Parts: sequence; C-alpha cells; structure tokens
Amino acid sequence: MIKESPLGKLITSLQENISEGRLDKAAIEKATKELAKLGYQYDEDVFPRLVGTENFSNNSSDSPQDLAEALLWKLGKWKAYKKFCANYATEQPVSTNTDVVFYAFAMHLKDKINPIYDQHAIRSLWAIFGKLTADERQKCKSLLFDTKNKWKQSGTGKSAVDCYSIFVKYVNYLVLASGGVSKSELDRLLMPLGQAIKKSTKTYIEFEALCGWPRSG
Repeated sequence: MIKESPLGKLITSLQENISEGRLDKAAIEKATKELAKLGYQYDEDVFPRLVGTENFSNNSSDSPQDLAEALLWKLGKWKAYKKFCANYATEQPVSTNTDVVFYAFAMHLKDKINPIYDQHAIRSLWAIFGKLTADERQKCKSLLFDTKNKWKQSGTGKSAVDCYSIFVKYVNYLVLASGGVSKSELDRLLMPLGQAIKKSTKTYIEFEALCGWPRSG
C-alpha cells in the first residue's frame, strides 16, 4: 500500500486540506464518503449514538447487579469497569498509561466537548496532521509500533497519556480551524481511517510510504 493507492490519495488530500486551511465540514464529509467506498466506515450498529450520557450515575457495587455488569464480569473486565465508573464519578479523575482509553471515554460521556480516543483515532491524526513535532511523532510511534516496527495490537506504553494530550490538542485545533465541524463528525472520519491504515500496512516503513513521508533512517 503506497501513496498512489486510493487510501494513500485520500490521506494526501486530507494532509493538503489541513495544511492549506481547507478542512471544513464539506471536506470531512467528502473524505468520510470516500473512505466508505473503500470499505471503511463508522458502524452505527456496533456503535449507536450516545444520548444523555451526561446524566449517567455510578451505581456499581462489589459484584454485578445487572446483566450488563454480569457480562463484563464474565469477559474479565470487572476491574476495568470499576475504574471506568470511578473516573466517570470522580470530580478530578487521573488517567494512567494503562487505562487512558477508558479514561478518555469516561470524560467524553461526562461532557461531549471531550473527544473519543483510541489507537485508531491517534493513528489517523498522526497520518494526516503535518504539524506534529518530531517529539510528538516519536511518542505516537512508541505508542503504536513495537520494537520490530510492526503495529501493536493496541496502543500501549509509557507515552499513552502523552499521546492522549497530543490528540486532544490537535483535535481541538482542527475543530476550531474547520469553522464548525463537530468532534462527533471528526470521529466518524478518524476512527475508520485509522482502521483502514492499520489493515493496509504492517510495518512503519509501509506506513511512511502510505503517508508519503520521506523514508526515515
């Protein structure tokens, strides 16, 4: 998969729109539709719209109290669920490098001004946003690639919290620069784009080529 491929051309178009200040609502809608034609789109069946989440409450206890909690227990996610509930309920929650994705989601549920964050979102932002510093790019690489320069199964490592901060900073920049695009609309582009990139490349060298970046040493 290289820059001249359909996915590579889409990434190049987004890079140019951002650098030239043309990433508006129409550009994002166009890119989202083009991505869907390539077989990657936000799945509303898997991720239906979140409504009224600001009014959720933390009613969790020491053991499951309903079917949803019982399923999380069965999936081995009980501790993660409890920490997630605590982050939602606490006035000043603190993220760690091991739970930043759930932390970010809890923050989003509390206030939609906070973007949804995961490995796919930061991957696509890294690919299309040319204003990341060298240090920020290195942190993204550390988060997403292993020591053999292959994609990790998920974003992990000591730069996880830093990458979330990087993501929030530049998503806010893009929303402001776009003149009115919502974070939800941006998410519906970034998540499937990140999935497409990971599916289409296996190594950092392939990722570089897809993004049209100069070959690193």
